[in-house]
Parts: sequence; structure tokens; C-alpha cells
Amino acid sequence: MLNFLHFWDDRFLYITPAIQSGLTERSSTTLLASATGRPFLLEALDGTRMQCAAALVAPNVPRRLDADGCGLLSLNLDPTSGACRELAGVLSDHGIHVIDARCFGRLRERFEAALLGELDGSQLRELGIRMVDAVTGHPTPDVPLDPRIECVLHKVRNHVGRLPLRDLSAVACLSPDRLTHLFREQVGLSLKSYVLWAKILRSVQQFTSSRRLTDVALDGGFTDAAHMSRTFQRYFGLTPSFLADSSRVEISLAPSGLSDA
Repeated sequence: MLNFLHFWDDRFLYITPAIQSGLTERSSTTLLASATGRPFLLEALDGTRMQCAAALVAPNVPRRLDADGCGLLSLNLDPTSGACRELAGVLSDHGIHVIDARCFGRLRERFEAALLGELDGSQLRELGIRMVDAVTGHPTPDVPLDPRIECVLHKVRNHVGRLPLRDLSAVACLSPDRLTHLFREQVGLSLKSYVLWAKILRSVQQFTSSRRLTDVALDGGFTDAAHMSRTFQRYFGLTPSFLADSSRVEISLAPSGLSDA
């Protein structure tokens, strides 16, 4: 069975028949759901082990994952999205929060169809939205960020290569210290962490082309392909060469891509 990786403006969805990862952590809020209803295993940094059919993982929380044979939907919400901010209320102070999968109701009937590649991009987008709504108990409100932060986000998402803090400060018309403080206040994440997150997502989206991984790495601001590989392993537990292999992973991009997130 293929793995599927679908990108939209404010999230991506990785669908896999099985995955066993070492310790990973990433900047997104991650909503995990078993595709078949059989439980998967999550292990926290302190060794706490949780068997569950659904779970929420907060940004930058280390975990190990064993979803061998159950099939898994891994919905990753951009840290600046309204959905990510809404799910923060569900997480409260929990780094990992086990969810009763029954909250998804009849949505679970679509999980296995997603695993088998039977849903198109628009259907999967709708499924992801409704999964978040099921966890929060209400539709996600559209609450805009500070316009100065929006300008910075646009710059980060569209820039290739190194991006000094002073350049972003100029975009926001703020001092570096004030921008750093405001960004964390608005997004709940450091600006440095978000710049890395955007760089990684931009690199993954280039795997749909026939470009060499070394070129993708250098354009993305990584020192070399090995540096990109180490970063990907830490974030996803997967190598760039695995994700770029179309015989293993089918990648689809929404028309807007990351740049319009």
C-alpha cells in the first residue's frame, strides 16, 4: 500500500498503513487517528506509554510512535492556524492527550477509505476540518492574527534561503525584540522555530519535482543533503529520500501551496 501526503494552506495530512518512529518532535499540533480502529502506541519522553485509537500531540513535544498494522491518519496543523489555536484549549497543559475515538462518530467510516486512497483532495480536506471540529466540539472560528505578524508570515513562507531576524523586523516595522515577543504571544511558538517549520514544508513540496535532493536542501537553506536528512528524521522519523520516492509516497499539493498559508 502507498503512503499519501496531502498539503493544504494550513495543514498537511500523512496517511500510512504502518509507521514505527524513534523520538520525533515538530512545530505543528498533530491529531493522530487509527484508520482501522485498532490501537497504536505512543510513548512520551519520560517513558509513559499510551495505547489509543486517537490522540493529540502538542507542538514541540517529543514522542515515539508505533502504528504497525493499524493504519494511521496524521493531521498536522500549521502553528499559525485557527485550528491549532483551538486545539490548544483541548490540550490544556497536556503534551499528549488521548482522545476517545468515538468523538469522530460516522467520520470513522471514511478513515479506511482515506487509507486506501479512495478520497480526493477536497474530500480529505473536508475530513480533516470535521475531525478537528469533532475534537473541539464546535467549528473553528476565523480569528485573524495581528496584521504585522501576517506580513512576517507571508515573507517567511515565500522566501527561499537564509532570512535574518533584522529583515523580518523591517517587514513588521518592529524592533527584533518586540517582533520576537509579539510572534510568540500570537502564535505560541518562537519565530525561529516557525522559520524552520516553513523551510521544511517548502522542501517537502519540492519532492514532487525531479530535482536532486542536494539542490532542494541548498535552496531550502540547509547546509547540505545530510543536514536536511537529519532535520527530517528529527521532525518526522522519515528520510527525505523516502518521502521523495513516488513508489512509496504519493504527494499532492493544494493549488495555493504553502505560500498562501
